[in-house]
Amino acid sequence: MKLSNLYTTDLHADGAELEILDGEDKPTGLFITVMGVDSQVFRDHAKRQQKAYIEALRSKKDFDDEDMSIDGMVAATISWRGTSEQFSPELCRELYTKAPYVKDQIDRFIADRANFTKAKPKKS
Repeated sequence: MKLSNLYTTDLHADGAELEILDGEDKPTGLFITVMGVDSQVFRDHAKRQQKAYIEALRSKKDFDDEDMSIDGMVAATISWRGTSEQFSPELCRELYTKAPYVKDQIDRFIADRANFTKAKPKKS
């Protein structure tokens, strides 16, 4: 086996697509492509979030983890399809803020590494 067979950063950076379900768990036809937790983009954001949290603790300031969490999800969002509205980080932030059930689906999807790894053919 080659060690490179275990690498996941590129797979996570390439992204994966999920279909958003509505509040009743029915398909909406909106598909969002996001990067996974092993992508450099997501890992860099996690480092910034941790530093901001530590700085807030040290200076005894409030830390808005919800806002920081949305920042990370927006940074990890690559594109969408199934809507006439063109993807932009601003519109993405609005979606994740005003539709928390969408944000929750994105959060769970990004965290599940299996969504970003592709099955490799087994050797006989």
